[in-house]
Amino acid sequence: MNIRLPGFHGEWTMKPIALVAPLQRGFDLPTRELTPGPYPVVYSNGVEAFHSKFMVKGPGVVTGRSGTLGRVHYVEADFWPHNTSLWVTRFGGNVPRFIYYLYDSLRFERFASGSGVPTLNRNDAHTFRVAIPADLDEQRAIAAVLSDMDAELAALEARRGKTRALKQAMMQELLTGRTRLVNG
Repeated sequence: MNIRLPGFHGEWTMKPIALVAPLQRGFDLPTRELTPGPYPVVYSNGVEAFHSKFMVKGPGVVTGRSGTLGRVHYVEADFWPHNTSLWVTRFGGNVPRFIYYLYDSLRFERFASGSGVPTLNRNDAHTFRVAIPADLDEQRAIAAVLSDMDAELAALEARRGKTRALKQAMMQELLTGRTRLVNG
């Protein structure tokens, strides 16, 4: 049984990743050549630096190529995909945010090869077939629902962090005797 968002009825098509949004190895950027600037440098585990130059116009979707596999990152602005990552070279007319969520759901680590440092084999990933809606409005709607859920999760995580900090402060006060509970 397929559940669809209201108002969408078109067919989804099965295509290999290479035809949906192909991946390419990022660009070398030795630490000594990193010059602070406004452009995010996306490594296998996310943005870890900002550089004075970019290599790819945003938006972009990036995943780990070596080391950290399986994490997918969405970058709105122009960016530098590091050589430890793979980046989407073209979206093939698809909605970039939808591709981010699609790729995030694929568990790219299943395409790992190598015995020491895990490495994502993009050739294996490229042959993997995925179902996608041809209707760009449906892609946008799906991405919007998932973005809203991400925002709600971020708000809950922030609230959890504040509650945890409050608990730590109360523990300090109560366990050192600075604050005493009065019975009665």
